[in-house]
Amino acid sequence: MRQADQEAPAAPSSLAPIQVERASDELDLAGMRGRRGPRIVVALVVLAAVGFGGVLLLRSMDARQAYAQAAAQLERSETEQLEAFMRCALPNQQRVQLAAQNALQSAIEIATARMGKTYAKVLTKCTPLLQNFQQSVASIQAPADAAPRVQVVSKAANDFAAAWVGLRDFLQSSVEYDPAQATPRIQAITASWQTYEAERVKAKDLLSAQL
Repeated sequence: MRQADQEAPAAPSSLAPIQVERASDELDLAGMRGRRGPRIVVALVVLAAVGFGGVLLLRSMDARQAYAQAAAQLERSETEQLEAFMRCALPNQQRVQLAAQNALQSAIEIATARMGKTYAKVLTKCTPLLQNFQQSVASIQAPADAAPRVQVVSKAANDFAAAWVGLRDFLQSSVEYDPAQATPRIQAITASWQTYEAERVKAKDLLSAQL
């Protein structure tokens, strides 16, 4: 009995390794958490940067799309609506033949001299096409920095249309065709044509530079 009593207190020492292991595990977990913390922060920063970069990329794509759309509208107003009117008003002339101001003036003078007041009826028939051209330019939706330049093109298109209407009204009201009185009105058409072409090129270059 005495020997048993003396040996009994030694039993609790067997728990010491378990406590040491638990303490060691806790230290390992704490170390893992400590190492994991900066990694999580870095990962969050990377995800935020990627998300922000994606937003900027989408905005950039949207901006380029707006410039591209405006450029396409400007091109269609030229190749569709304007050319349709020119083919109606001067059916015997090709567009390339009318590039120069003096060539356009000569073509109009020939048409008015040949048909006189009858040419006013031709222009009346073509007026809806001229209006379509004006509307197509006026409806171009350009980004804010390019909008003023496109508005200048629209004004030039309106001046060009007004010059044609001025010639038509003159022919309608004339008793007989007078070349001397018709010339200033024809020159107004050719001058506004050159202004329109110059402003259209400037607007096209500005829009294309953003693509």
